[in-house]
Amino acid sequence: RLRLRYGDQASERIIEPHGLLLGHRSYLVARQPSRGDTILNFRMDRIRSAEPLDESFAFTPGFSLQDYAAKSFGVYQDPAQYGEVIWRFAPEAGARAAEFHFHPTQVLEKQADGSLIVKFHAAGWLEMAWHLYQWGDKVEVIAPEGLRSMVENHRRSDFDVLP
Repeated sequence: RLRLRYGDQASERIIEPHGLLLGHRSYLVARQPSRGDTILNFRMDRIRSAEPLDESFAFTPGFSLQDYAAKSFGVYQDPAQYGEVIWRFAPEAGARAAEFHFHPTQVLEKQADGSLIVKFHAAGWLEMAWHLYQWGDKVEVIAPEGLRSMVENHRRSDFDVLP
């Protein structure tokens, strides 16, 4: 176990580390027994201090860092956002999008018109929106509706180059 001082108030917490997620932001993945059995993400940049305790713990039964990480698009997870994601890339972007590994569970469906449908299950709409912005108006969110609403007014037609 670790004793952390975490956040703006540097409140003390006892946690049980289960792994690290590295991305735009890095997170310590851990269980905080005082908050139940839920696995939580602690932003590494918000950890003020960490002290190892002379206490062992058992990993959460069945926990897999790989499976846990696959529940998000990037590294942030919001269980309320988890679900099927469907994007449609326009015909002029389909071949380029097919070169991308958007998510470990993605399924690519090439369409007769050259467009590409990408499907996967994940959470993290804000990180998805950041990624989708660079595709301009060459990508459309089919699902989920919440992500579709988030990006619909930010699709640009003036990007000369695809990612």
